[in-house]
Amino acid sequence: MRLTNGGRYWPQERIVDAPSLDQAVDVRSLPYGTKVGPWRLKGGQGVGVYGAVYRAVRQGAEAAGEAALKMALHPRDPRFQREAELLRRTRHSSVPRLLDSGVWRHPNGFCYPYVVMECIEGEPLYRWAARRNPSQHTVLRLLAQAARALQATHEAGGVHRDVKGDNVLVRRVDEWLFLMDFGAGDYEGAERLTSSVLPPGTPAYRSPEAWAQGRLLGRYLHERYVAGPADDVFALGVMAYRLVTDEYPPFTDASMEEGKCWRPGSSGPRPPQEMNPQVGPELDAVIRRMLSLKPEARGTAKELAEQLEQGAEQTRATAHENLFEWETLPRAEWSREGLPGAEKSGRSLRRRNRDTVREALEADAARRENQCRQQPKAPTWRVPRSELQRRVVSGLLGLAALVTGGVLLWSRDRQPVITDDEPRMVERSAAESQDGGVTYVGDTATTSSQSTVQAPSGRGIALEAPPKPLQGQLKPDGNGNCRKGLVALNGGCWLKVEVGDLENCRVVKSGVVFKQACYAPIFPTEREPTSDPVKPDGSGQ
Repeated sequence: MRLTNGGRYWPQERIVDAPSLDQAVDVRSLPYGTKVGPWRLKGGQGVGVYGAVYRAVRQGAEAAGEAALKMALHPRDPRFQREAELLRRTRHSSVPRLLDSGVWRHPNGFCYPYVVMECIEGEPLYRWAARRNPSQHTVLRLLAQAARALQATHEAGGVHRDVKGDNVLVRRVDEWLFLMDFGAGDYEGAERLTSSVLPPGTPAYRSPEAWAQGRLLGRYLHERYVAGPADDVFALGVMAYRLVTDEYPPFTDASMEEGKCWRPGSSGPRPPQEMNPQVGPELDAVIRRMLSLKPEARGTAKELAEQLEQGAEQTRATAHENLFEWETLPRAEWSREGLPGAEKSGRSLRRRNRDTVREALEADAARRENQCRQQPKAPTWRVPRSELQRRVVSGLLGLAALVTGGVLLWSRDRQPVITDDEPRMVERSAAESQDGGVTYVGDTATTSSQSTVQAPSGRGIALEAPPKPLQGQLKPDGNGNCRKGLVALNGGCWLKVEVGDLENCRVVKSGVVFKQACYAPIFPTEREPTSDPVKPDGSGQ
């Protein structure tokens, strides 16, 4: 190491990259339209300790929407290569997708690394909770998503090392959680970047064993504490404790008087349920487990995610009950116990203001309505795993029922009477009517819940009015005509099927009787995916 540039230390191998005072570049305020690789900046989003985040679009692919471009504040910052590699390895619906990474060369000759990620329009976790009054069910669901993101990180051989409320965003349109900022992360085989005993991280979230081992290893040269999955789990517990109580647990360094509850043999911090009586036993138990003094007692991220998901399912019936009490007293009458820390937030601890929450919820509803208006075919957010599985099962059951009905119909002695130019259309109709009842990997499953096996209310019964077309059914052209051999009725294309006895029309699951005739709906042979691909586990591709 050499001392240079006004007292700053720079590694010997990178001394040429240390900018002089007259060459320094402030990348926190790059002008609109700056070209960074194939990306063009459209405005700033925020500044962190090591990077500045901009909204950007890829040139020539502006229709794909905006992305988040994170630019290093210092030339050749190796953290960005590590962050890009960790994001490349970690694939989960609660982790932003890595779109690109590279190095931007400034006209002064210095190179600034950058990473480009999926743009997440959300609020930091604590700010989101302060402006809303979520239920215990919602909190359990969000924490489960965070645990699943950590599970994916750990299974990829990495650790986040900076799990905290500021590094978690909640998307406003659908309350989906994202674990952000992998810049402090580590993974197997990564080069060591710092010489400190303790790894990067936020002190309030550091585990008790990290503080203890750090003091011990500090006596030896070149020794350091290596953070593992248990440290991430503990940090998740601190975040959860702060989320449900509006307060951090006592500082986790057991050598300090404040942190004596973390010393061996102690009972740990006050239970969340004691701090906030609105916290139920399921939520209290899992938070206390994550904050266990023994790392092995905390469980893995996968085990915690399963426990959180089970708790969310158990509290589904009480999903309307708020986690915090409503503020009823004017500021001058707040209790002395509730005043610490309330000056910054403008509210009493563990209470929520009705007007603030109403405004936030109305803004969320407006965003959802605007997104649905812009994309009327299907929402772009991911389908949670449990909902995806339910819809897949529903679609497969519908497909089985439809195939069975079709086989029974065409195997009867009285086959449908058709003209010479209709056989191909009849052969295709069975396959076409099945398409809406199957959820493929490329579908959002929103179509399967309203598949073609869900017939109109008048199925199998003589209707006085023309039958209403089903979702996705073929429609007449601009002149009101359908394909040859089909009949146009009430805005849909139908195949008139001769079944002899109209009672047999009920065998066809989609059959409808109208004016003493049986009609079957016809669907396209192919349907375009209605959203981004979704894996069977609910994550994006």
